[in-house]
Amino acid sequence: MYKVTWGKRAFRIFVRQWRWEGDNVGMQAAETMRNHVADAIFRIQRMQTVGRLYKISGKKTYRIIQTHPKSSLLYWYDDHEIHIVRFIIALQNR
Repeated sequence: MYKVTWGKRAFRIFVRQWRWEGDNVGMQAAETMRNHVADAIFRIQRMQTVGRLYKISGKKTYRIIQTHPKSSLLYWYDDHEIHIVRFIIALQNR
């Protein structure tokens, strides 16, 4: 199983969104979001190419996987580790 490393900014955004969900929508929604992210990470650990190709930069191939209808993870991987670079929230103000 591959080791997962979160980038500082990605983890900070994830925690902030998790807290926002808990405060504004409810703890059930926050836990559901967290479970969706955990499931996506588990899928990446089992098959690293599960995400859609996002960008190739030098020797790194970035992939993106949707964790929930309103969030995604951007990651790259090497021989031993999965690096989560961004936690993307796709919400629109209406």
